[in-house]
Formats: sequence, structure tokens, C-alpha cells
Amino acid sequence: MNEDLKIATLQAHRQALEKHQALLEKLHLNTNQHLDEVNESLQTLTLTLEEYLKIIGIP
Repeated sequence: MNEDLKIATLQAHRQALEKHQALLEKLHLNTNQHLDEVNESLQTLTLTLEEYLKIIGIP
């Protein structure tokens, strides 16, 4: 397994997670925030997590 790919994929997921957390905090402060943006962020989290799990061998 390519360790660099594993690390890069984990970092991508962590970045997506941090971005989503910031978005949720913004939503909490501004109830008029568009839910499409939250949905897109959740999709990014899902994709980055799926890629990381594939790389570390979890189906």
C-alpha cells in the first residue's frame, strides 16, 4: 500500500471534516444558511471517508 496516498487521503478527509464543522457553526449562527451548501459538504465528507476506508482496506 502506498503510504503517501494513505496519508494524503486521510488529510483530504480531515480537511473536509473541518470545513463541514465550520459550515455547521456558521449555520448555527445564521439560520438562513442554504441547506444545499450543507448537503454538498456532507457529500464531500462521505466521498473522502469512502476513499480513505478503501485505501486502508475496509470495504
